[in-house]
Amino acid sequence: MDNSFSINQRWKLCTFTCLTSIIILVFLLGQDHEALNFLTLQSSTSSVSSSFSLVDYYVAASIQLQPNDSSLRLSEYDKNEKKSCNIFDGKWVYDRKASPLYDQTKCPFLSDQVSCRRNGRRDFGYEKLNWEVTGCKVPRFDSKNMLEKLRGKRVIIVGDSLNRNQWESLACLLYSALPPSQVYVDVKSGSYKIFRAKEYNCSVEFFWSPFLVELKVDKASGARILELDKLSAMSKKWYGANIMVFNTGHWWVHQGKLQA
Repeated sequence: MDNSFSINQRWKLCTFTCLTSIIILVFLLGQDHEALNFLTLQSSTSSVSSSFSLVDYYVAASIQLQPNDSSLRLSEYDKNEKKSCNIFDGKWVYDRKASPLYDQTKCPFLSDQVSCRRNGRRDFGYEKLNWEVTGCKVPRFDSKNMLEKLRGKRVIIVGDSLNRNQWESLACLLYSALPPSQVYVDVKSGSYKIFRAKEYNCSVEFFWSPFLVELKVDKASGARILELDKLSAMSKKWYGANIMVFNTGHWWVHQGKLQA
């Protein structure tokens, strides 16, 4: 009996000791895990704060030493935006002191239908009308400045008679700023005209193409057919231009023989 009791007591003591040890171990592990989490959090916080401090430092230094390009562009954009205006919003104003930018009689390639003086008009008051833009002042056209901007470039103007008028006007403006020996002009063809400033190595060309797309005439019926999925056959000559100006519209509503 005594021996049996002694064995049972030992087992109970051993079991109690093991349970107590396990509880203590679990408790200690829990404390160590919290301590580890705290240390890790503290370390990462310190690392993040220090990295932010370094970033702030370098950002501040870069701002002081080198201004941000995008902010400069934005400020310039704001300035331009405040000064911008719609050049098509304005009115014609009569100015007695004004003078035309070129003399019609001294532009030999100006067509008769757009030369009022050549057609006998006696009142020249319209030549003193200036376009005044609402909200801003448009600088007067400077032929030499334009030629400098077009140096080494090729400009093509394509369309109907409206764009032909634009070509004649621009060509005369540039022609008036140069001696005749420095200019080459060819207006013999009705479908192609060219102005070239030799010294500036630039050209302004006009191509007659009222529809901008291919126009074919049916030989049997005589009907004029537009092929909307094909550019004008003359478009091959447009390649290589630096600046292209197109217009179309008027010819699309023609009736009778000119209807397409």
